[in-house]
Amino acid sequence: MARVVIPSNPEKALALAKLVYGKHQADGANSPLNVLKDHNWTDNGPKIADAENLNKQAKDLEKQVEKLYQDRDALLKPITATLRSSSQTLLGIYKSSPKTLGDWGYEVNDTPVAKKTPNP
Repeated sequence: MARVVIPSNPEKALALAKLVYGKHQADGANSPLNVLKDHNWTDNGPKIADAENLNKQAKDLEKQVEKLYQDRDALLKPITATLRSSSQTLLGIYKSSPKTLGDWGYEVNDTPVAKKTPNP
């Protein structure tokens, strides 16, 4: 039995929908798809352009979000370095009471780190 592939990728699904809808429109009254009652091309064909537009907007927003993350990360790198330097400075000052760094907002874990056992 033949299997028909319906793409799960939105762009490929929309491209296929345009082809099928175009053929349906070209065949007009002779289109075998005119028998569809539910999920018909009369209702859904015109939605293709709207879906493509929304897909384009989503792709544009993804690019904007990626740029925002890059900009954030560029600013965050020196901030994180300053946090590390500050924690080391405070640990030097409060060597006998490292939990004092909690007053500065740091989370302090003073439990010993378990040694890793080699895998057999």
